[in-house]
Amino acid sequence: MALPTHTSLQNRLYFPSFAELPQADELDNNYFTEQPNGMLLPNRTWTFFGEIVSDSLSQLSVLGHRVEVRDVTGSVHSILFFPTSGHLDMAGLRTGATVFVRYAMRCFFSDLATEAIKVEELNFVKVIPMNLDMLLYTAAQYFDRQSHCAACGACVSGLGGGAPRCESCQAAVYCSPACREANAPLHGSFCGLCCELAQVFNLSFDSFIEWVPFRQ
Repeated sequence: MALPTHTSLQNRLYFPSFAELPQADELDNNYFTEQPNGMLLPNRTWTFFGEIVSDSLSQLSVLGHRVEVRDVTGSVHSILFFPTSGHLDMAGLRTGATVFVRYAMRCFFSDLATEAIKVEELNFVKVIPMNLDMLLYTAAQYFDRQSHCAACGACVSGLGGGAPRCESCQAAVYCSPACREANAPLHGSFCGLCCELAQVFNLSFDSFIEWVPFRQ
């Protein structure tokens, strides 16, 4: 597994709330750059995420597998799935799980009389079966503090790339093999979530070279 990048779920430049997302079919210079041929391309990578708070319509394809999600600000909005490509296990769209949508945009649905996120490319979606608060806590403990030992808190910046890491998730950084061994039982409770989050962080957010899905 490649080393996760150093960013944060709290960084709203890369992880915007629903209200901060660009609107579909509009040129938002904060998110897109118009090319000489008139095509709009992202100027960075962003990902919306929210915890599913209602899944009563999630298994109904005719209604877009609609789920209601709570974003990082606490506001609740809909995500609807009308796939044209990709694959996603819709059974995972359950209350308490957290949905990540790369390149998400707000779309107005006249029948709902409101804006929602419309997903067409399913490979831009990742579902982690854990609530939002636990993911925020895990990211803060392991991804936001990679300059400090996950066991004793000592600064590991001087070790550079030589700092010992958890071999599974690569997110937990230590000042010594002894600290890594001592912390193994506690970290074991978070390692699986770190592996899931590493797939969210494992790309360059501040530039756009090509569309990056969660799955091929």
